[in-house]
Amino acid sequence: MGKYVGQSKLALKPSTTEEVSQVLAYCSLRRLAVVPQGGNTGLVGGSVPVFDEIVLNMSSMNKILSFDEVSGVLVAQAGCILQTLDDYVSQRGHIMPLDLGAKGSCQIGGNLSTNAGGLRLLRYGSLHGTVLGVEAVLPDGTVLDLLRQLRKDNTGFDLKQLFIGSEGSLGVVTAVAIQCPPKPASVQLAFLSCPSFQAVQQVLLKAKQSLGEILSAVEFLDQESMHMVTKHLDGVKNPLQQTGPAAAAGVSGSSSSSS
Repeated sequence: MGKYVGQSKLALKPSTTEEVSQVLAYCSLRRLAVVPQGGNTGLVGGSVPVFDEIVLNMSSMNKILSFDEVSGVLVAQAGCILQTLDDYVSQRGHIMPLDLGAKGSCQIGGNLSTNAGGLRLLRYGSLHGTVLGVEAVLPDGTVLDLLRQLRKDNTGFDLKQLFIGSEGSLGVVTAVAIQCPPKPASVQLAFLSCPSFQAVQQVLLKAKQSLGEILSAVEFLDQESMHMVTKHLDGVKNPLQQTGPAAAAGVSGSSSSSS
């Protein structure tokens, strides 16, 4: 989008946790600044090297390590693209607990490091609840193995929570264990024209009251956003004839009768 301009003379692409550890240990001893970089889909410049830092690009750490179809726990390296993970678990009767517009290029490690929310947050909550474990490398190269896969684990401090939303300031996340919910058998969507923002709020209130646990997502789209979409995306038209904002509500459940 041209908002940020980065500059760096060196970009490294480790493929293992050990390589990340060696890079950070080397840079720490020589006081060299490092910027972890995922899919570069963030809009706040967190992955942009502004002072000629060394870029640590995680795209080569893209292996799925394991998936337990009974518990629904997925373990993957931090460079795995969200869409790839969602496709993988979908073939096994599950979905990822987060869904983003940038899922075709964002990486799960960056999602965790920025505490990404996305479209499914209303149903499945934030990553603070769905991430079960992490593996991270501290600035001095120490590997911190917190890659637990238990839904309930009260054996001491829950240190993984510190890395969720830390944006690389505490260390580089190299692997994630995440709880994947079962794939809904039915998904329904309603796109509504609302006369005002207050009416959108009422839609949300009524949807929560009437739909309960099957309500998966509610999104708000104002006229300016709709204009940008129809102007810049070929073939996209506004299905509504409205002068006010629009609201989209989605439900999902085990059968079409439940939604």
